[in-house]
Formats: sequence, structure tokens, C-alpha cells
Amino acid sequence: MKKSKLLIITSLLSLLSIASCTPANPYDETYGYRIEENIDDVTPIDDNYRNYYEIFVRSFADSDGDGIGDLNGIIEKLDYIEDLEYTGIWLMPINPSQSYHKYDVDNYYEIDPDYGTIDDLKNLVSIAHDKGINVILDLVLNHSSLYTEEFKLASEAYNKYIKGETLNEDELRYYDYYSFFEGQDDPDAKGKTLYKHPIYNFYYEGNFSSSMPELNLDSQYVKEDIESIVKYYIDIGIDGFRLDAVLYYFINNTSKNVEFLNWFNSYVKSLDENAYIVGEAWTSDQVIKQYYESGIDSFFYFDGSTSNPNGFYLNSTNLDGKLANSYYEGLLDLIDTSSNGIPAPFLDNHDMSRYVRVNSIEKTKFYYGLLSMSNGTTFTYYGDEVGMGGTIPPDQNVRTSIRWGEDDEKYDTVQLTGITAEVYPYGTVKENLENSNSILNYYKKANYLRNKFKSIARGEISLAEFDKDRGLLIITKSYLDEEINIAINFKERDNIILTSSDISDKEIVGQLIVDNSKYIGELNDGTIILPPYSIAIFK
Repeated sequence: MKKSKLLIITSLLSLLSIASCTPANPYDETYGYRIEENIDDVTPIDDNYRNYYEIFVRSFADSDGDGIGDLNGIIEKLDYIEDLEYTGIWLMPINPSQSYHKYDVDNYYEIDPDYGTIDDLKNLVSIAHDKGINVILDLVLNHSSLYTEEFKLASEAYNKYIKGETLNEDELRYYDYYSFFEGQDDPDAKGKTLYKHPIYNFYYEGNFSSSMPELNLDSQYVKEDIESIVKYYIDIGIDGFRLDAVLYYFINNTSKNVEFLNWFNSYVKSLDENAYIVGEAWTSDQVIKQYYESGIDSFFYFDGSTSNPNGFYLNSTNLDGKLANSYYEGLLDLIDTSSNGIPAPFLDNHDMSRYVRVNSIEKTKFYYGLLSMSNGTTFTYYGDEVGMGGTIPPDQNVRTSIRWGEDDEKYDTVQLTGITAEVYPYGTVKENLENSNSILNYYKKANYLRNKFKSIARGEISLAEFDKDRGLLIITKSYLDEEINIAINFKERDNIILTSSDISDKEIVGQLIVDNSKYIGELNDGTIILPPYSIAIFK
């Protein structure tokens, strides 16, 4: 049973008014009477519509004092993640690797020693499950490290193959394990990046780097090994996978990629029908629709991310609310694109500049509020909840260490080599936890509402009202026997007055405020005041 959120989420202002023995709900000429919420426990999430928290393990929490984040550090911070109302964790690659980011895997069955052991992973999964948190792993299938035993064996076998020598049984298994080519003019190599083999007189495909040779996913032996890897982690208790760079499985060949993903999805679901799979495919909505035909649960919705200047989270806040309807239209596109699966919206991730607005804590919060009211399974990048900044290039700038603050500084990690800017405009975790008006506490409330009202993530959506002059958008979401209206003020500085014609006889059951000095209130004439960038849920 999760602990009650009553004392955690109730506003500091309400607590102060009680403590000072003044009236708990005085009338204010601007906002009227404060409308309080019924904050209570949330029904546990039992499906794949979750709030995922993406963790770059290296920069998250160090448990043993070596300056490197590790799995035990995450275990010791699971209470923190739970308290933020996240119900899923995505671990970026944790296998042994020659690189700091570990997207070139040396051994898929081991954990990088800097991060811990398989037993640590098992322990993490077990404790996370006790807290209602699912764990998915980053699975890199398009390429491996150049330094795997498989690449060594495959290179030897292919060298014999092109010389016309007889291959033994083991060599027949490996000669086409990777994407090898005799020469750069091979017609099958068109559109691919090739590198000369460091030892032999042939080439290999490496679309990301010379240290990342592409696997041949047509090979039955590669597929057998993938099945073995997947089963290994499903048996440990892993709840699914984030698939890296699915567009590069068979580069420039959507149909073959979809075919492979269909095979992969079928195998995973044969082991665990509830396993969750989300793919990375940075491409257009129309192509993403084709990828959903594979049966994969989700694909990240890059068109909505803040890396896209026309993305609907950003665009809807332009012209001081006059483009608010683009948020509703964006939700429709999000749902339509993923009509065969679960939408996966997000603001940023490890490959793009952080979305945080250094000069506007209100807008930083509001963007997350808009994300949290979206359909599907949301993904949040670690550190965004405390307003960490960072702009690429280089990639290291958005993979900086989270700063835990006084008393917890022992968990701080040493910054990566290559970082050119460390951006912490809104303070440490400790400072955010202690400030009722912080980004972190806004995130906590947003996630709470998302978990409490199941129709937010799962509901059928329709437009109730759009008033561009007022900067007001009201949408309706329905799921099973729950119907809610979500009223959003897209104005940066102006209040919006809601009358009975806006929200009939419904009452406010949830609210998000970007500035705690203001509140959603009811005036003496019964009208409702929505402060700038506020969100109210009516039921």
C-alpha cells in the first residue's frame, strides 16, 4: 500500500494558514475562495500506461564513493522516484562497453562493473516491483561493440568464406553474423556507412561509428542469440525493453524493419504477454504508423518533443494563447499516429538539448503540465524535475550529474569528461524538495493527477471549448465510467474567468498551478478563476 499523498501534496499555503490559526480559506478579491482538492491514495497502475523516468545510470546516484553512478545508487533512490509518482524506470544501457554511454555493447549478459552486478539488477527489479514501479532496459540490437567475441569469430569465418575455404559448423554460424562486404562498391552497401576491417581485407557496416559494427538481423543465429538475451532478462523480471535506433536495423528499408520488429514483439510477448516495448524511430508520423503495424506497443513521438520547434507543446504556448488549439490538434495527431498501440510522448531525452527554460520556471512547469495531461505513456529524463539545463553539442552536456544537495551529496557523481557547460539554474534535489513552489513539487503533483485520473492517459478525447481570445482550451476525456474536462489557461500573465456555461455543473477535482502565490478560486458570483498557465480538472 502506497503512503497517503495528503501531507505531501497539500499546498504549503494551506498548511501555514492552519498552523497560524487564521481562517483556512479566506476570501481574496482577485481569486475568491481557494478551491481545495480531495487528495487521496491512487489506485495502483496495472497496465502499460505509465509515467517512465529515464535514467543515465553513470550520472544519477553513486552508492560506493567512486564517483560513478550505479544500480545500488538507484536502489537507494527508489523512494525518491516513487515519491515523484513515477511508475516506470527506463535504464539506459548497463552492459559492459568501451564507451561512457554504453551503446556499443561488449557482452549482453553482463553488467558493466562500474554499475554493479546481475544480482544488483535483480535486487533493483524486485524492490521496484514492490513499489509498483516497472523496469525496462535499453536494448541495442542494430549493432554491437567492435570488441565482442562474436565479431572476432565472425571476422575469421567471413575471411575464410570470401577465400572460398571450407567452413566448419561454428564458422557457418558466424560468417554472416555481421553485415560484411567484400568491397565498397557492393550494390547491397548502397546508403550504408562502411569501414575497412582493421585486420582483414574486407569491409563492415557501421552506420553510427567504426566501433559499432552492424549485426546482420537476417541471420537465424543472430535471432537465436537475441531470443536468448531477451529470455535471460525477462526471467530476471525485467518488464520490457526500449529498442534503440530501429530505423537502422535494415537502413532505408521500412518493410524489413517492421517485419523484424513483428518477430521480436511476438517472441517477447510469448514470454510475457504484459511486457512493454517502446521503439526509437526518429521519423515522420506517416512512417511511424507503418512501424506500429509491427505490434510493438509504442514508438516515441518525436514530433511533439521540444527538439521540434513546431512541436505542439511548444507551439501551443505561442502568441499568448491564441494557438492553444494546436495542443488539442497535437493530441489528436499523437493518438492517430499510434492508433494501433500506446502513444509515447516526451519533452526531451539523452540525445537532445534539455527542454528546461532557464529564465522561466513557470513555462518550464507548464510544458510538463501539458505533457502530463497527454494520452499514452509519458517519458521524463532524469534531472528535468529539478530544472537541469544543457544544450548539445556535445552530448555530454545533457548527461550531467544530478545534484542531490546537502546530506545527500555522497550520492553525487563526478562529471563526464567533455562537458562544456554545467547548468543548474533551479538548485539541488534537496532545495527543490523543501520549496513548495519548486519544479520538482509541480512534477510530483502532475504525476499524481495523471495516476489518479485514468482517463488522462487512456481516455477518448474530444474538444469541449477553444477560445483563442481568452487563451482557453477545454478538452473532454472519457475512459470506462470516468469522464473529465481539462481546462487550460494558455495565457502567460492573465487570469481566465470560467462561467457556468464553460463547465456546467461539474466540480474541480484536480489542479496544477505554476505559481503558488496564486490559486484556482471561486468568486462570490460563482465564477471560477484560472491563473496564468494553470490547469484544472473538472468532473
